[in-house]
Amino acid sequence: MIKPGTNNVSEPTEISRLLSDVVADKKWRAKIELHRVFELWHSIVGPEIAAVAQPSLIRGHVLWVKVAESIWMQQLHLQKMLLLEKINKLLHGEKISDIHFQLDSSLSPPSEPVTERPKPLLLDKKEEQEFDKLISSLENEDLRASLKSLWVTMKTK
Repeated sequence: MIKPGTNNVSEPTEISRLLSDVVADKKWRAKIELHRVFELWHSIVGPEIAAVAQPSLIRGHVLWVKVAESIWMQQLHLQKMLLLEKINKLLHGEKISDIHFQLDSSLSPPSEPVTERPKPLLLDKKEEQEFDKLISSLENEDLRASLKSLWVTMKTK
């Protein structure tokens, strides 16, 4: 800022002070406080819920949460009052008045790849040959493979 009656050179202002002034001028402090819920979410709900439910946006004083599956959405609805209490206990000043949940399948974790167990070396070769002979009359190759896999699993447990 240039002050009247000076040589038109002003002292530099710290960026933190400028930002603080802008936040105050725009009355953003309350909004910033409400948005702390994004930082606090994991500690509020824990890792299991945080993996399937994420805060999405805040409209007014309403928090919108995206949820991966309907079963989790139902569970979170049952815990809504507890969640509001936990959230608002950590916020200073402004408070969240409600939580709305919406399904978002993009939060679903990818399914784990199916890994086949290696064929154990402890199978009795004679028993295996007898089983192969038993299922050899089946025409469907996939069925034979599935039965063989099941038989091997049962033998190795």
